Amino acid sequence: MYLRVSVTDRCNLRCTYCLPEDARFAPSRASAAELDRLMAAVCAAVPVHKIRLTGGEPTLCPDLLQHVRAAAWLAPTVGLTTNGVMLEPLLPGLREAGLTRLNISLDAADADGFRRAARRDGFTAVLAAIRAARRAGFSPLKLNAVATVDSDAAALARLAIDEGVHLRFIELMDIGIAHADWQERHVASAVLQERIALSGLRIRETPERDEPTSRVWTIDGVYPAATTLGFITTVSDPFCATCDRIRLTSQGRLHTCLFDGPGTDLLTPLRDDDLAGLDAAIRRAIKAKAPPPRFQRSGVMAAIGG
Repeated sequence: MYLRVSVTDRCNLRCTYCLPEDARFAPSRASAAELDRLMAAVCAAVPVHKIRLTGGEPTLCPDLLQHVRAAAWLAPTVGLTTNGVMLEPLLPGLREAGLTRLNISLDAADADGFRRAARRDGFTAVLAAIRAARRAGFSPLKLNAVATVDSDAAALARLAIDEGVHLRFIELMDIGIAHADWQERHVASAVLQERIALSGLRIRETPERDEPTSRVWTIDGVYPAATTLGFITTVSDPFCATCDRIRLTSQGRLHTCLFDGPGTDLLTPLRDDDLAGLDAAIRRAIKAKAPPPRFQRSGVMAAIGG
């Protein structure tokens, strides 16, 4: 299994598809020690080949290095998904703690587009973090872009080529505040591919490089293939059959899918010292993992970790 752990639901950006300006966050969450124990409990119950720390924005978590060290004891691959705004000075410590993979969220290829998407400034800091991460040896280094009708997919692809990183487009999902205008803002991956091709980039599908949740395309003339384009087609072509992701939130709930309603409470049996009950709850939830009846969720994306 691939375990994603949301270490906080807080965020320093207000991306238009994720958090409202007046976002309200959970009044309490699992302690750092509790979250690490829950990570360990999940890894004891089922084989976990990869742990990714997410948020909210994980660099806001004061215990981030502790969580990376704990994850590195539990799984051979430890990743982090961050918006990158506060990342650059943390990179040496993260590397030393055992971080092996890094994804940086970036929805626009320039400062103005970034401000429109995130309702905050930060493009310069994110670009500096991307370059620092490459110097620090993070490879493969991936950018994640949530695609909307306003996205300049070609500009993002060219930025990825210039920086020598991989780019993954994520189809806008009907989650939280995105619901209000989701139908108007959603754009299918096939449309993004057409826009990129019309810009003059010659791209081709390479199924042999597909990932469990991403359809991978390569770009002619980029040698070696330092940049690939991935399309996470949750809406237009769901990949439930190959998805092995499970999610642990900062409130101690286990979700076997982004659309897995309330999930399963793991914090209560942990605090009750009911370790047998905790193990049973994890196994029961994962055994019941199945495609959702509908691809829609009312809670904000930041609360479950994306």
